[in-house]
Order: sequence, then C-alpha cells, then structure tokens
Amino acid sequence: MKITNICLAIIPVLLSGCVAMSLDECKTANWVAVGEKDGSNGHERRLDQFYKACSKGNIVPNQIQYEQGYRKGQTYYCQADNIFYEALKGSGNYQVCPVETRAKLRDYYQVAHNYYNAENDYQRYQDNFKEYSRKSYDDKLKPEERERYSKLLKDLQSDSDRMNRDYHYAIRDLEKFKYEHGLK
Repeated sequence: MKITNICLAIIPVLLSGCVAMSLDECKTANWVAVGEKDGSNGHERRLDQFYKACSKGNIVPNQIQYEQGYRKGQTYYCQADNIFYEALKGSGNYQVCPVETRAKLRDYYQVAHNYYNAENDYQRYQDNFKEYSRKSYDDKLKPEERERYSKLLKDLQSDSDRMNRDYHYAIRDLEKFKYEHGLK
C-alpha cells in the first residue's frame, strides 16, 4: 500500500517534465512573451508542444502572437557574439536563427565549438593520463591490472602529439578569430 502511494505521488512529478505548459499557464499565457522567451533562449519553436498541452483544456495558443514574440526573441539570441559564447560553453544552436543569418553565424559557432571539443578532449586526455599513470604503479592492484593500465597509458602516450597539436591549433584559431572579430 505504501509503495502504491509513493508511486502515485511520483508519477505526476515525472510526467510534468514532459508538459510544456500547465492548463493554468495556458489560460493566462501571454503568447508574445512565451514566443519571445523561446526565441531569446535559442529554443526550437515549441508551438506544437503548447498546442498539445493546452488542448486538454480546449485552449488554442495564439500562433500569430507566439511567432511575433519568437522572432523578437531571436533578435536577441541570434547575435554573432552570443552564438560564439554559447558555443564556447558547449551549447547554442545557430540553426534556430533565420536562414539569412546562418551563414554569418556558422563561423562564430564553428570556431568556438571546435575549441570546446578540443579542450574537452585535451582535458579527458590529461585526466586519463593521470589515472593510468597512478594505477599502473599502484601496488594495491593485481599485476595484470597494473599491466592493463600500463598498456592503456602507452596507447594514450602514442596519441599525445596529435592531441596536443589539435588542442593548440584550436586555441590559435580561437584567439585569431576573437582578434579578427573584436571578441573578448
């Protein structure tokens, strides 16, 4: 009986993550503001999700107002420096921006995204190097385990030149791009 009550209490919480908007929110929504928030956060258009969520209360989102707000929000989000800094954090999506701006924004996204990936790969390499080095000399491990880590370390070391080169090229490309485009 207690398990059933716990499950019944948890199910609505789990399901609420799937709902774009509650019925109360649907009733009072300012569709311009909803669209503007989605556009300024770089979300894909979510009007279909709102239709689905609001249809349970026979409420129809105002598509025209949502689109007006979404386009206004995009003007904040689809700025070259914003796309650049979002990509540096591993997020951002220039492809939600108007088609006519994507070609310009792609370069800002790509150089920052390349750096983000190279930095993560380099950090993962460094972390693995430390772990494999430590474990290959750990007397608490069985000899075959130490040997396995020694082999992993040797494999990792053989890739170190490429890893360092890629990381330093990404830094160079990032700094050059920042300089050429007046970014800090």
